[in-house]
Amino acid sequence: MDKLCDLLDIRPGVTALIGGGGKTTLMYHLARELRERGTVAVTTTTKIWPPTGIAVAQDPDTAREILAREGLVCLGVPSAQGKLVSPGFEGWDALADYTLVEADGSAGKPFKGHEKHEPVLPPRRSTTILVLGADGFGRPISVAAHRPALYARLAGVPENRPVTPAIAARVAAREGFHDQVFVNQVDQEEERPLARQLAERLDCPVAAGSLRSGCWEKIK
Repeated sequence: MDKLCDLLDIRPGVTALIGGGGKTTLMYHLARELRERGTVAVTTTTKIWPPTGIAVAQDPDTAREILAREGLVCLGVPSAQGKLVSPGFEGWDALADYTLVEADGSAGKPFKGHEKHEPVLPPRRSTTILVLGADGFGRPISVAAHRPALYARLAGVPENRPVTPAIAARVAAREGFHDQVFVNQVDQEEERPLARQLAERLDCPVAAGSLRSGCWEKIK
C-alpha cells in the first residue's frame, strides 16, 4: 500500500491540517512517514496536547538541536491549561524539511463550520488538507458538527438534518479553505461509497481511508 504522505502528495514546506475527523492523528502519522525522508516539525496555530514520544522545543536553538539529534520535533509554548500554543518565534516554519501544522480545532467532531477568524492558516504553506470524519455521515448536524448552527447555515438546512455527502461537500466548497480532502474514519464498508459520493461533488483531490486500520486509497 502507498504511504499516506504519497497519496496526499505531501512535499517539503508547510502543510496545514484543518476540519475535524482526526487531524492530530493524521499529523503524527504523516510525521512518522516523512521522518524517513527528512527532518519534520509538528506544531499548531491553535492548541494541541503535548505529544507522547516527541520532544518539545520552545525556541529555535533547542529545536535545531532536537532536529539534528532525532529528526523530529514538536514546536510550541505550554499554556496554563497544559496544551501547547503556537511557536513564539519567527522562522518556525522553515526549521525542518517538512512542517505539519494543526491549524484548526473541532472539539472532536467529524465536521466543522468555521467562524471568520478560523481556520488559523500559516501564511507560507504548500497545501491545506481538509479532514472529514466518515462516521459523521447520517448523524444530525447538531451532533456531528462543531459550531452546528453555523454549519447548518452554510449547508442551507436545519440543524436536525443528517449530514450527507452532498451537505459536507456543499459546506466545504462554500468555505473554500482547502486544496485537498482526506476522508478519515472509513471503518465500515457502507462508508466507502459515501466517501466516493463526497468526492464526486468536490473539485479537488480526495483520498479516503482509516487511520485506525491503516488503509487508504485515492478516490479522486
